[in-house]
Amino acid sequence: MPRSSRLAAALLGAAFLACAPDNGSDGTTAQPDTQPRPGSTADASRAPAPDGIPPGGLEDWIADIRSGLAALPDRIPNDLSTARTEALDLYVGRQEYIEIFYGENGRLTAGEALGPAVEHAEEKFHELLVMLNGQEPPDAANVRATIAAIEAAYDRVLEEARLAGVPLTPDATAAPAGS
Repeated sequence: MPRSSRLAAALLGAAFLACAPDNGSDGTTAQPDTQPRPGSTADASRAPAPDGIPPGGLEDWIADIRSGLAALPDRIPNDLSTARTEALDLYVGRQEYIEIFYGENGRLTAGEALGPAVEHAEEKFHELLVMLNGQEPPDAANVRATIAAIEAAYDRVLEEARLAGVPLTPDATAAPAGS
């Protein structure tokens, strides 16, 4: 993905966050959800690391994304704003960590195909975020097709990670220094 496209996607994400209503009644600022979603194999008793890395690893993060995206098509017609926020939370709270560890310049990337597979999954996720950015709810069939493409992209990411022999769960040695 060209640098300008990444910048545009990052700005789009920032705009989503800035424009999304804070549905919390306690006045706190909403943060990306780093806790495992129901059905995740991540250890729910383990809090996120001090650097904010969500519990688990690649398989858990992908399972969390899949679980969260599965509910979006039914939520969109009634609450597009919440659907946008949930999709962005999954992107920021899971996809970005997948990219940090397994992307083209990731801390655990090995092999020729893993980085591009992660980039492809990210591009598909960007398509969903753009689709959700309109004033009117997007067509449910298009959303389902985009989610299916994201799921297929993550199947490839998992396959390439296994073929490359990288650790599927980052450890302290792979964590960002100074975070």
